[in-house]
Amino acid sequence: MCGWIREDASQQGWVTEAFKTRKMDFLTNKWIVYLALCLFFTGVCCNSVENKIYIKLNYTMPCVRLLNATHQIGCQSSLSGDVGVLHVLESEENLDWVLRTGLHPPYMVILESPLFTRSIMMKLKNGSSRVAGVAVVAPTVNPPQGFSPHTSCPNENSGVYSENYGPGLAHCNTTVWNPLGNGLSYEEFDFPIFSLKDDNDTQLIRQCYVDHNRPVNGSDPQYPLCAMQLFSHMSAVTNTATCMRRNSISFSISPEGVCDPLSDHNIWAPARPLNTTEKGHKVGERVVLATARLDSRSFFSDIGPGAESAASGLVTLLAAAHALRNATQEAQLDRTIFYTFFHGETFDYIGSSRIVYDMEKNQFPIDLDNVHSVLEIGQVGLHSSSALWLHTDPVSRRNSSTDGEV
Repeated sequence: MCGWIREDASQQGWVTEAFKTRKMDFLTNKWIVYLALCLFFTGVCCNSVENKIYIKLNYTMPCVRLLNATHQIGCQSSLSGDVGVLHVLESEENLDWVLRTGLHPPYMVILESPLFTRSIMMKLKNGSSRVAGVAVVAPTVNPPQGFSPHTSCPNENSGVYSENYGPGLAHCNTTVWNPLGNGLSYEEFDFPIFSLKDDNDTQLIRQCYVDHNRPVNGSDPQYPLCAMQLFSHMSAVTNTATCMRRNSISFSISPEGVCDPLSDHNIWAPARPLNTTEKGHKVGERVVLATARLDSRSFFSDIGPGAESAASGLVTLLAAAHALRNATQEAQLDRTIFYTFFHGETFDYIGSSRIVYDMEKNQFPIDLDNVHSVLEIGQVGLHSSSALWLHTDPVSRRNSSTDGEV
């Protein structure tokens, strides 16, 4: 049931470095002899030279590659990483320098967070032969207008409504659930994209660009130039089936695979004791599923500002379970509350789909016939207003008895 997989980097971590480059001719005998003498007599002080040239950046997070049953999305670098001349994008109009007129491609583009838009990223994607990579400076505060790299209709191909059930409601025909969604998380980029923390290192990158790379009166800067290297190579391609098949083939003695399935655990607990050793239908048992999701997704791996929406529902359901504990154990209720926390809902409802699958196969303590109703606690965090919304299923409410209960 878990159709999504996450690409593993081929080495530990990701290397992100900034450095200056200068055109030199090392092919003459003079240079070769001099270099050989230095190697022989001084033992090569590699660390000191590296420290003078490279500035290793901390607090970086990559965009990673993901695959499902049909295609791949996300980002990756070449095998040895990608190097490009540093260019701080100052406006969307400034893209012409990167994509056409600049004389020193490929460019490593630095974006301030307001410029991390679909319009700019798609132009960079279409001009990727001149783009070595992109580094986005993470904002210190949330953008006032909001931001979402998800689609405007999340999980539209795996939701409740389809051509067979409520076709008029399928594909967000009546309500656009995520109007700010720009869909960037579902694009494929053939260059690396990283998030940078706005700190002293990032300021040093800006200053290096101003001192060495910034065009003056439209003229192209001359060497030496500042450059940046981004490394986040990933080996999987095509789709989940292809990657998992390659994963099972041992190419070397290394135990590392090329990809991992997106998997975790659902958590559930009934409000009163229930025989869990016997799977399948429970005669006379009626259950109310009270659910919340555990996961969220971000464009950059391990940076999850969207977790706030999931956390509000999670905390609310935990608080309700705690508050109702004594009442549900002492009272003789007609229905059992089944507190359930789903993992993987962001990716085509992996968690809830798995429980439904287990119920259908009689591999769960209850089955679908035991389920009386489902109550999902979603995004209930209050920000700009004190209004909360309650959504019901209009298709099931066409049944008069169901509508009466609601």
